[in-house]
Amino acid sequence: MKQTMKRCIYAALSAVFAILLLFVIFVTSFEAVCYWMPGLYHHEFEKYQVLETMKTWKGDEMTMEDLDKVMEQTMIYLRGDRENLIVETTINGEPAEFYNANEKSHMADVRVLFVRCLTLRALAILTLLAIAALLIVLAHGQALRILGRGYLVTCAVILTLVIILGLLAMTDFTKYFTIFHEIFFSQGNWLFDPRESRMIDVMPEGFFYDIAARVFMVFLGAVAALLIPDIIFAFRSRSKRRG
Repeated sequence: MKQTMKRCIYAALSAVFAILLLFVIFVTSFEAVCYWMPGLYHHEFEKYQVLETMKTWKGDEMTMEDLDKVMEQTMIYLRGDRENLIVETTINGEPAEFYNANEKSHMADVRVLFVRCLTLRALAILTLLAIAALLIVLAHGQALRILGRGYLVTCAVILTLVIILGLLAMTDFTKYFTIFHEIFFSQGNWLFDPRESRMIDVMPEGFFYDIAARVFMVFLGAVAALLIPDIIFAFRSRSKRRG
């Protein structure tokens, strides 16, 4: 009975550990794409010819250098490292604010979501350390095997769901992009008219599709990198048992 109870506790702890680890990997993958890839936004702006779009819809002209600076300040704001989104730039040769009131409202909501994710990641990391320490004490040298097995099983389930969701998003990105916003931004301030919003001009749907695809690939790559040693370890353990 005690052995059965121990196995259940170990299985539960390893499953929680794996879920939290995957959450940490996902948030870090998002951060890596959005903050650690130099020139990403410049490349996207050129790819979608956003300056031409802004001129077409609003008659506004600005340089790519100024737009890059606007995006840099925007990303600083979204991390919580800037107090507000009053971003001054030069448009049509004159000083002007880039974002309007509705855009600022939506970006404030995005900031809250992102900062919460960063906070939750920090808490998840502390919990991961606590679970690992607890298993080291309780499992007497079997902690790595228990955590590895839990990670393999949990990944098999969650990765299947992630891949299914990824494939669905690829088939109709607009639909799932809308669902995402309806869930997390139910107040509805995320709908913009390209004749009034510069943000929708410089960040078209294709821009977000590219970012999401990169996050998806980085996440899968990181998860796979951790799976490889687990699979090798599990294979060797089975071989030893048979031997």
